[in-house]
Amino acid sequence: MHISFIIPTLDRVKDLERLLKSFLTQTKKPDEIIIVEQGDRYFNTSTLQHFNTLPIKVYHVDFKSLTKARNFGVEKSSGDVVGFLDDDIVLDKDYVEKIEHFFSKNSEALGVQGVITNFEEGHTKKVGGNSFIYKMYNYLAKIFLLNNSSTKNKLLLSGRNQYASRVEKIINCEWLSGIGNYRKIVFEEFTFDENLKGYALGEDKLFSYPIFEKHPTSLFVDPEIRCEHHHADSGRPKDKKWVEMKVNYTYYLWVKLFKKKGLRARFSYVWANIGDVKIVFLSVLLRQNSLRFWWWHVIFYMKLLFGKNEYEA
Repeated sequence: MHISFIIPTLDRVKDLERLLKSFLTQTKKPDEIIIVEQGDRYFNTSTLQHFNTLPIKVYHVDFKSLTKARNFGVEKSSGDVVGFLDDDIVLDKDYVEKIEHFFSKNSEALGVQGVITNFEEGHTKKVGGNSFIYKMYNYLAKIFLLNNSSTKNKLLLSGRNQYASRVEKIINCEWLSGIGNYRKIVFEEFTFDENLKGYALGEDKLFSYPIFEKHPTSLFVDPEIRCEHHHADSGRPKDKKWVEMKVNYTYYLWVKLFKKKGLRARFSYVWANIGDVKIVFLSVLLRQNSLRFWWWHVIFYMKLLFGKNEYEA
Protein backbone atom coordinates (compact mmCIF):
# COMPACT_ATOMS: atom_id res chain seq x y z
CA MET A 1 0.00 0.00 0.00
CA HIS A 2 1.39 3.38 -1.05
CA ILE A 3 0.42 6.41 1.00
CA SER A 4 0.64 10.00 -0.25
CA PHE A 5 0.29 13.07 1.94
CA ILE A 6 -0.83 16.45 0.66
CA ILE A 7 0.18 19.57 2.60
CA PRO A 8 -1.21 22.90 1.36
CA THR A 9 0.79 25.76 2.87
CA LEU A 10 0.91 29.53 2.71
CA ASP A 11 3.91 31.44 4.09
CA ARG A 12 4.32 29.21 7.15
CA VAL A 13 7.80 27.81 6.63
CA LYS A 14 8.61 27.24 10.31
CA ASP A 15 5.37 25.35 10.93
CA LEU A 16 5.99 23.24 7.85
CA GLU A 17 9.53 22.43 8.94
CA ARG A 18 8.21 21.18 12.30
CA LEU A 19 5.72 18.92 10.52
CA LEU A 20 8.39 17.52 8.21
CA LYS A 21 10.66 16.80 11.19
CA SER A 22 7.89 14.58 12.58
CA PHE A 23 7.93 12.65 9.28
CA LEU A 24 11.65 11.95 9.76
CA THR A 25 10.99 9.91 12.90
CA GLN A 26 8.11 7.80 11.51
CA THR A 27 8.22 4.04 12.04
CA LYS A 28 7.04 3.79 8.43
CA LYS A 29 8.06 6.47 5.98
CA PRO A 30 5.40 7.85 3.63
CA ASP A 31 5.71 7.02 -0.06
CA GLU A 32 5.05 10.59 -1.17
CA ILE A 33 4.77 14.04 0.41
CA ILE A 34 3.27 16.69 -1.83
CA ILE A 35 3.69 20.29 -0.65
CA VAL A 36 1.47 22.81 -2.43
CA GLU A 37 3.09 26.18 -1.73
CA GLN A 38 0.72 29.09 -2.36
CA GLY A 39 2.74 31.89 -0.79
CA ASP A 40 5.90 33.92 -1.35
CA ARG A 41 8.09 32.51 1.43
CA TYR A 42 9.28 29.40 -0.40
CA PHE A 43 11.41 26.61 0.94
CA ASN A 44 14.97 27.26 -0.12
CA THR A 45 17.34 24.55 -1.32
CA SER A 46 19.32 24.41 1.91
CA THR A 47 16.15 23.88 3.95
CA LEU A 48 15.00 21.02 1.74
CA GLN A 49 18.39 19.32 2.14
CA HIS A 50 17.54 18.70 5.80
CA PHE A 51 14.71 16.47 4.59
CA ASN A 52 16.39 14.79 1.62
CA THR A 53 15.54 11.33 3.00
CA LEU A 54 11.83 12.10 2.57
CA PRO A 55 10.02 11.68 -0.78
CA ILE A 56 9.06 15.35 -1.03
CA LYS A 57 7.63 17.05 -4.10
CA VAL A 58 7.14 20.82 -3.90
CA TYR A 59 4.76 22.64 -6.24
CA HIS A 60 4.64 26.43 -6.32
CA VAL A 61 1.21 27.54 -7.54
CA ASP A 62 -0.20 30.92 -8.54
CA PHE A 63 -3.43 30.70 -6.54
CA LYS A 64 -4.33 31.01 -2.86
CA SER A 65 -7.11 28.53 -2.21
CA LEU A 66 -7.14 25.59 0.18
CA THR A 67 -9.68 23.66 -1.88
CA LYS A 68 -7.78 24.21 -5.14
CA ALA A 69 -4.55 23.20 -3.41
CA ARG A 70 -6.07 19.95 -2.19
CA ASN A 71 -7.55 19.10 -5.58
CA PHE A 72 -4.23 19.97 -7.22
CA GLY A 73 -2.37 17.72 -4.80
CA VAL A 74 -4.74 14.81 -5.46
CA GLU A 75 -4.11 15.13 -9.21
CA LYS A 76 -0.36 14.97 -8.61
CA SER A 77 -0.50 12.09 -6.11
CA SER A 78 0.31 8.46 -6.91
CA GLY A 79 -0.65 6.70 -3.68
CA ASP A 80 -3.41 4.15 -3.04
CA VAL A 81 -4.29 6.25 0.00
CA VAL A 82 -4.22 10.05 0.08
CA GLY A 83 -3.91 11.84 3.43
CA PHE A 84 -4.32 15.56 4.10
CA LEU A 85 -2.43 17.57 6.69
CA ASP A 86 -2.39 21.20 7.76
CA ASP A 87 1.13 22.59 7.94
CA ASP A 88 0.85 23.23 11.70
CA ILE A 89 0.32 19.55 12.56
CA VAL A 90 2.89 17.38 14.36
CA LEU A 91 2.61 13.60 13.92
CA ASP A 92 3.07 10.84 16.48
CA LYS A 93 5.94 8.59 15.39
CA ASP A 94 3.68 5.74 14.21
CA TYR A 95 1.12 7.96 12.42
CA VAL A 96 1.80 6.60 8.92
CA GLU A 97 2.09 3.01 10.14
CA LYS A 98 -1.29 3.22 11.90
CA ILE A 99 -2.99 4.57 8.75
CA GLU A 100 -1.60 1.67 6.72
CA HIS A 101 -2.68 -0.79 9.42
CA PHE A 102 -6.21 0.62 9.50
CA PHE A 103 -6.82 0.39 5.75
CA SER A 104 -5.26 -3.09 5.62
CA LYS A 105 -7.65 -4.34 8.30
CA ASN A 106 -10.78 -2.47 7.12
CA SER A 107 -11.36 -3.18 3.45
CA GLU A 108 -14.82 -1.53 3.51
CA ALA A 109 -13.41 1.80 4.69
CA LEU A 110 -13.12 4.71 2.26
CA GLY A 111 -11.72 7.18 4.77
CA VAL A 112 -10.33 7.55 8.27
CA GLN A 113 -9.03 10.31 10.46
CA GLY A 114 -7.09 10.12 13.65
CA VAL A 115 -7.42 12.15 16.82
CA ILE A 116 -5.79 15.44 17.75
CA THR A 117 -4.38 14.67 21.17
CA ASN A 118 -4.11 18.32 22.22
CA PHE A 119 -7.51 19.36 20.82
CA GLU A 120 -9.08 20.54 24.07
CA GLU A 121 -5.79 21.96 25.33
CA GLY A 122 -5.44 24.01 22.15
CA HIS A 123 -8.97 25.35 22.32
CA THR A 124 -8.56 26.14 26.01
CA LYS A 125 -5.53 28.28 25.10
CA LYS A 126 -7.73 30.20 22.67
CA VAL A 127 -9.86 31.37 25.60
CA GLY A 128 -6.91 32.46 27.72
CA GLY A 129 -6.07 29.06 29.18
CA ASN A 130 -9.16 28.99 31.42
CA SER A 131 -10.59 25.46 31.30
CA PHE A 132 -13.83 26.53 33.01
CA ILE A 133 -14.53 29.12 30.32
CA TYR A 134 -13.74 26.60 27.57
CA LYS A 135 -16.15 24.07 29.11
CA MET A 136 -18.80 26.78 29.45
CA TYR A 137 -18.42 27.75 25.79
CA ASN A 138 -18.60 24.10 24.74
CA TYR A 139 -21.75 23.56 26.83
CA LEU A 140 -23.45 26.60 25.29
CA ALA A 141 -22.35 25.48 21.83
CA LYS A 142 -24.15 22.16 22.35
CA ILE A 143 -27.33 23.95 23.42
CA PHE A 144 -27.27 26.22 20.36
CA LEU A 145 -26.27 23.46 17.90
CA LEU A 146 -22.89 25.06 17.19
CA ASN A 147 -19.50 23.39 16.68
CA ASN A 148 -18.63 21.48 19.83
CA SER A 149 -16.24 18.90 21.20
CA SER A 150 -17.82 15.47 21.60
CA THR A 151 -17.24 11.72 21.32
CA LYS A 152 -18.27 11.52 17.65
CA ASN A 153 -17.87 13.27 14.30
CA LYS A 154 -21.40 14.28 13.40
CA LEU A 155 -22.91 17.09 11.34
CA LEU A 156 -25.87 18.93 12.83
CA LEU A 157 -28.93 20.21 10.97
CA SER A 158 -27.67 23.71 11.74
CA GLY A 159 -24.70 23.15 9.43
CA ARG A 160 -22.33 22.99 12.38
CA ASN A 161 -20.58 19.92 13.73
CA GLN A 162 -19.66 17.76 16.64
CA TYR A 163 -15.96 16.86 16.69
CA ALA A 164 -14.66 13.59 18.12
CA SER A 165 -12.01 14.80 20.54
CA ARG A 166 -12.62 12.02 23.07
CA VAL A 167 -12.54 8.62 21.35
CA GLU A 168 -11.40 5.32 22.88
CA LYS A 169 -12.13 2.89 20.02
CA ILE A 170 -12.65 2.94 16.26
CA ILE A 171 -16.02 4.51 15.44
CA ASN A 172 -18.06 5.24 12.35
CA CYS A 173 -18.58 8.91 11.61
CA GLU A 174 -20.37 11.32 9.27
CA TRP A 175 -17.48 13.54 8.24
CA LEU A 176 -13.71 13.77 8.36
CA SER A 177 -11.74 16.85 9.33
CA GLY A 178 -8.71 18.39 7.61
CA ILE A 179 -6.56 15.44 8.73
CA GLY A 180 -8.67 12.93 6.81
CA ASN A 181 -7.13 10.04 4.83
CA TYR A 182 -8.97 8.52 1.86
CA ARG A 183 -8.61 5.70 -0.61
CA LYS A 184 -7.63 7.19 -3.96
CA ILE A 185 -10.77 5.81 -5.62
CA VAL A 186 -12.84 8.33 -3.62
CA PHE A 187 -11.52 11.14 -5.82
CA GLU A 188 -12.94 9.55 -8.94
CA GLU A 189 -16.33 10.77 -7.69
CA PHE A 190 -15.73 13.49 -5.11
CA THR A 191 -13.67 16.70 -5.16
CA PHE A 192 -13.21 19.69 -2.86
CA ASP A 193 -15.61 22.54 -3.60
CA GLU A 194 -13.60 25.34 -5.20
CA ASN A 195 -16.43 27.83 -4.67
CA LEU A 196 -14.88 28.20 -1.21
CA LYS A 197 -12.02 30.65 -1.68
CA GLY A 198 -8.90 31.29 0.37
CA TYR A 199 -8.88 29.58 3.76
CA ALA A 200 -12.13 27.80 2.75
CA LEU A 201 -13.69 27.30 6.18
CA GLY A 202 -15.77 24.09 6.28
CA GLU A 203 -14.30 22.55 3.12
CA ASP A 204 -13.63 19.26 4.93
CA LYS A 205 -17.30 18.85 5.83
CA LEU A 206 -18.50 19.78 2.35
CA PHE A 207 -16.17 17.16 0.91
CA SER A 208 -16.68 14.26 3.30
CA TYR A 209 -20.36 14.44 4.27
CA PRO A 210 -21.58 13.56 0.73
CA ILE A 211 -19.35 10.46 0.95
CA PHE A 212 -21.16 9.53 4.16
CA GLU A 213 -24.56 10.14 2.53
CA LYS A 214 -23.75 7.75 -0.32
CA HIS A 215 -21.70 5.25 1.74
CA PRO A 216 -23.00 5.57 5.35
CA THR A 217 -20.59 3.08 6.95
CA SER A 218 -17.40 4.01 5.07
CA LEU A 219 -15.88 6.78 7.24
CA PHE A 220 -14.14 6.22 10.56
CA VAL A 221 -12.22 7.79 13.43
CA ASP A 222 -9.33 5.70 14.76
CA PRO A 223 -7.83 6.85 18.09
CA GLU A 224 -4.61 4.93 17.35
CA ILE A 225 -3.82 7.47 14.61
CA ARG A 226 -2.57 10.40 16.65
CA CYS A 227 -1.20 13.88 16.06
CA GLU A 228 -1.06 17.34 17.59
CA HIS A 229 -2.40 20.58 16.14
CA HIS A 230 -0.37 23.67 16.99
CA HIS A 231 -2.68 26.45 15.81
CA ALA A 232 -0.58 28.91 13.84
CA ASP A 233 -1.29 32.56 14.65
CA SER A 234 -1.96 33.27 10.99
CA GLY A 235 -4.42 30.41 10.67
CA ARG A 236 -7.70 32.03 11.67
CA PRO A 237 -7.27 35.74 12.29
CA LYS A 238 -10.29 37.22 14.01
CA ASP A 239 -10.84 40.12 11.65
CA LYS A 240 -13.81 41.37 9.65
CA LYS A 241 -12.94 39.27 6.62
CA TRP A 242 -12.75 36.12 8.72
CA VAL A 243 -16.18 36.78 10.28
CA GLU A 244 -17.67 37.36 6.83
CA MET A 245 -16.17 34.09 5.61
CA LYS A 246 -17.39 32.20 8.67
CA VAL A 247 -20.97 33.45 8.31
CA ASN A 248 -21.21 33.07 4.53
CA TYR A 249 -19.41 29.75 4.18
CA THR A 250 -21.45 28.21 6.99
CA TYR A 251 -24.58 29.35 5.17
CA TYR A 252 -23.27 27.90 1.90
CA LEU A 253 -22.57 24.57 3.60
CA TRP A 254 -26.03 24.52 5.18
CA VAL A 255 -27.72 25.27 1.85
CA LYS A 256 -25.75 22.57 0.05
CA LEU A 257 -26.21 19.85 2.66
CA PHE A 258 -29.22 20.57 4.87
CA LYS A 259 -31.67 23.09 3.42
CA LYS A 260 -33.38 20.23 1.60
CA LYS A 261 -34.14 18.57 4.94
CA GLY A 262 -37.02 20.94 5.67
CA LEU A 263 -38.39 22.92 8.60
CA ARG A 264 -36.27 21.34 11.35
CA ALA A 265 -33.11 22.20 9.44
CA ARG A 266 -34.26 25.80 8.95
CA PHE A 267 -35.07 26.19 12.64
CA SER A 268 -31.74 24.61 13.62
CA TYR A 269 -29.79 26.98 11.39
CA VAL A 270 -31.54 30.10 12.72
CA TRP A 271 -31.22 28.87 16.33
CA ALA A 272 -27.48 28.32 15.86
CA ASN A 273 -27.03 31.82 14.40
CA ILE A 274 -28.82 33.36 17.40
CA GLY A 275 -26.61 31.32 19.70
CA ASP A 276 -23.47 32.37 17.87
CA VAL A 277 -24.30 36.06 18.31
CA LYS A 278 -25.07 35.53 22.01
CA ILE A 279 -21.88 33.56 22.69
CA VAL A 280 -19.70 36.09 20.88
CA PHE A 281 -21.31 38.84 22.96
CA LEU A 282 -20.52 36.81 26.09
CA SER A 283 -16.89 36.66 24.93
CA VAL A 284 -16.94 40.47 24.72
CA LEU A 285 -18.19 40.69 28.32
CA LEU A 286 -15.37 38.34 29.32
CA ARG A 287 -12.93 40.66 27.50
CA GLN A 288 -11.82 37.98 25.07
CA ASN A 289 -13.11 39.74 21.96
CA SER A 290 -13.84 43.31 20.98
CA LEU A 291 -17.30 44.82 20.67
CA ARG A 292 -16.46 45.43 17.02
CA PHE A 293 -15.92 41.68 16.56
CA TRP A 294 -19.45 41.04 17.88
CA TRP A 295 -20.89 43.81 15.68
CA TRP A 296 -19.38 42.24 12.57
CA HIS A 297 -21.31 39.05 13.38
CA VAL A 298 -24.54 41.01 13.71
CA ILE A 299 -23.96 42.80 10.40
CA PHE A 300 -23.21 39.70 8.35
CA TYR A 301 -26.04 37.64 9.85
CA MET A 302 -28.42 40.53 9.10
CA LYS A 303 -27.16 40.62 5.51
CA LEU A 304 -28.11 36.95 5.20
CA LEU A 305 -31.62 37.75 6.40
CA PHE A 306 -32.34 40.83 4.32
CA GLY A 307 -29.96 40.75 1.36
CA LYS A 308 -29.42 38.59 -1.69
CA ASN A 309 -26.68 36.10 -0.86
CA GLU A 310 -24.02 35.20 -3.40
CA TYR A 311 -23.48 31.87 -1.67
CA GLU A 312 -26.98 30.58 -2.36
CA ALA A 313 -26.50 27.18 -3.94
